[in-house]
Amino acid sequence: MNCFAIAVSVGMQYGVPLEEFVDKFTFTRFEPSGMVSGHDNIKSATSIIDYIFRMLGYEYLGREDLVHVLTEQKVVLGNPQMADEDENPDDNNFAEVPKPKENKVASDKKLKPVFDISGGGQSDAPSCGNCGHIMVRSGTCYKCLNCGTQGGCS
Repeated sequence: MNCFAIAVSVGMQYGVPLEEFVDKFTFTRFEPSGMVSGHDNIKSATSIIDYIFRMLGYEYLGREDLVHVLTEQKVVLGNPQMADEDENPDDNNFAEVPKPKENKVASDKKLKPVFDISGGGQSDAPSCGNCGHIMVRSGTCYKCLNCGTQGGCS
């Protein structure tokens, strides 16, 4: 699921419109599927992907054809906390913000390396059978940094 989210994010960064994703991935069917709680307008989905793209289509594209219950939406343009500033632009009195002082770092100080707990990016490491987190190599074995379980020894 994480890889799919990254792929959609990269696609949008490279110009694929959200509408294209919504059209392609709504009504995708796989388990888990069924009733939805936590959204006022979407009451059921045929998959998690279906729910996500129904929600994105409704909330960002105004696609009312993707929801089960319609409610009146109040359209708020801009920052709702600044509504009074937007109504009376002549009454806006803003104070000058002082510039921050420059922090000078001594160039002769060397930074201490931070300990990398990721295990060097071991993408082939197994997940822990006890808690499900990714294990890191510890000698010839794997160790879970979350719960301490060791495994994968040969």
